[in-house]
Amino acid sequence: MQQAIEARKALAESDPKNVTAHLALARALQRAGEQRAAVTAYTKALDLGAAPREIHLQLGVLHHALFEYESAIAHLERVIADQPAHADALCMLGIVLNDFGRFADAQAFFERALAARPGLPQALFNLGLSRYEAGNLEGATECFGRCFEQNRGAAWTADPAAALMREPAPRFEPRDMAVNRTKLRHDCEQLEYLIGLGRLPAAYRPVLDDYRTLLAEIEAIGDDARIVPFDERRHAHVARTYKRPIYVDRGAAPSGPLLNPDQDWRAIEERYVTARPNVATIDGLLTRPALDALRRFCRESTIWNHLNAGYLGAYFYDGFSCELLLRLAREFREKFPRIVRGLPLQMMWGYKCDATLNALGTHADAAAVNVNFWITEDEANLDPEHGGLLVHTQDAPREWGFAKFNVDRDAIERHLESTGSAPLRVPYRANRAVVFDSDLFHASDRPCFREGYLNRRINITLLYGQRAS
Repeated sequence: MQQAIEARKALAESDPKNVTAHLALARALQRAGEQRAAVTAYTKALDLGAAPREIHLQLGVLHHALFEYESAIAHLERVIADQPAHADALCMLGIVLNDFGRFADAQAFFERALAARPGLPQALFNLGLSRYEAGNLEGATECFGRCFEQNRGAAWTADPAAALMREPAPRFEPRDMAVNRTKLRHDCEQLEYLIGLGRLPAAYRPVLDDYRTLLAEIEAIGDDARIVPFDERRHAHVARTYKRPIYVDRGAAPSGPLLNPDQDWRAIEERYVTARPNVATIDGLLTRPALDALRRFCRESTIWNHLNAGYLGAYFYDGFSCELLLRLAREFREKFPRIVRGLPLQMMWGYKCDATLNALGTHADAAAVNVNFWITEDEANLDPEHGGLLVHTQDAPREWGFAKFNVDRDAIERHLESTGSAPLRVPYRANRAVVFDSDLFHASDRPCFREGYLNRRINITLLYGQRAS
């Protein structure tokens, strides 16, 4: 990535009036997370006469990422003044206003974006966030459900046997139909589990057989990180069901509190606020009914569609949303007024891991507060002193963009080495949470869990607020 930037920079310097060269440099810098430099390059291209509409949109995106909201609004308003039905600009302006806490104004822009481009997933998801912050839980749930349907189609839960006979919609891009060993191993186990529970009928036995046959072919690759296409004609059952919501648990919240009422929440909050850096561990996080319901949602729902080596992800905008999770996020805010109240819910996700995997790499998150907790039973963990989280005492530099502090492993390691940072180790425990400043670099502590579907390590993350908060 750095080589591409240097090549484009050299071209722009050798021909300083070349608009195309400055645009190419700006896009490369933006992809690399070099947001301030990207702003400079886009502005230079604009000064040289580049078509302004899309440049103003990208400048709006970049200034938002830099927490320069007034500048972001100014650029986005210029796009909308020129093209009032520009769905991307309308949606982006709604996102900026939502960060300001102007939820009613934000909703109006998301609705305009949806009028211009019905079903736009980004607008549906962010409309759900603004409704959630305005206290409209039912309206938020409806938006998140529609966003999931746009991504994956309607859930097959009501009649999964009949759904097998229909052509699934929407169609996926070829890159979204690729597989790896981690995903296929998980899906074989999950299908067998759901058939055993009676959630899926006997008509899914041939589907499971087809997944197992494809897995046997993919096992020969010998590399969990490789994501490869498969022959959809030879594996028609996989092609029809892959990454589809063939069964989704409702995720209904049990009655009563979800967070453990026996905890001294005020003392936990004080411990977090006074800690340097801000880190606190909570054992016995959820009530037993809430923990059981969350395990059921995560184990039964076919929403684990984001592929990695050794683990799968499910994200807020792509099915990892239900009444239980939304109420839980709200209860955190109520229990921690000095930590979370006033900070909007930004993102939720779950990760489900193979029995052993390489640790999730060191990174920081684009938020103010991170709540990370685990739900798989302790009996599954073969190494009780590890398998949890490593939290460094060092923040991500304020000038780093998301692509750098979240995925640029080399830069992160150099930074941590230069600061002499040493991580705090929080061992894995079921129903344990770690609450910490999202600016702190952190990584999973490599787990060693028993084989078997119910033993898969599941962690859940909630992010609140913006990084600059």
